Amino acid sequence: MLRRVQLPRELDASGYIQPPRRTPGLHLSGLLKYVAQTARISAYLDQIAEEEMPLRWALGIASEEFFASLYPDMSWQPGEVTEPVIMTPDGISELTDFGSDSGASQFVIEEFKFRRAKRMTGESLIKNHWLWVAQGAGYCLGYGCEVVRWHVISAFEFPDPVYQKFLVGFNSKELGEMRQMIERNREAAIREGYSE
Repeated sequence: MLRRVQLPRELDASGYIQPPRRTPGLHLSGLLKYVAQTARISAYLDQIAEEEMPLRWALGIASEEFFASLYPDMSWQPGEVTEPVIMTPDGISELTDFGSDSGASQFVIEEFKFRRAKRMTGESLIKNHWLWVAQGAGYCLGYGCEVVRWHVISAFEFPDPVYQKFLVGFNSKELGEMRQMIERNREAAIREGYSE
C-alpha cells in the first residue's frame, strides 16, 4: 500500500472524469463477442452477458482501478493500437526473468478481472475462460508481447474475497491461431454490426 499511486485521469471542462476515447471501428471486444455468439457455446455467451451487467461492470472497474494503483511501474490504459483490430488492455509493464536464463526483460499485458465466484486455478482459467484467454492472445498480437498477467478478484471466497495473479505465456502457434481467427471473422463481424 505504501507504493500506491494516483492513476492518471482526463477531466472534462466541468471537472468530471472523462473515460478514454475509443476509436470508431471493430474492436477486439466486438470481434470476440461475434465469435462467441456465432459459435453458440453457452459458457462463452454467459461470460459476455456477465460483462454487460452494470453493477458487475462497476465493481470490475473499481477493483481494476484500485489494484492498478498498486503497480506504480505499470502503464495503466496505455492507449489503443489498431492492428490486427482496435484494442487497448488494462495495462502493460516490464517483466524480468520470465522463462529466460539471461535475466532479460519483456513486456507483459496486465488484465484485471472481477468475478462473482470462488477462487480459481490456472488450469480453470485456461479451460473455462475462453473470452479472457482470447482477449489476452489478441492483446499480445497487438502489442508485440507473449505474456499476460491476469489479476483476478474472486468475490465469493469465504470469509473474504481473494486476489490471485496468473501469468500465462503464449507461443507463436497460439498467437498465429489467434491472428487467423481475427482475419477469418473481421469482415463478418463488421457486416453484422459488432463495430463501434
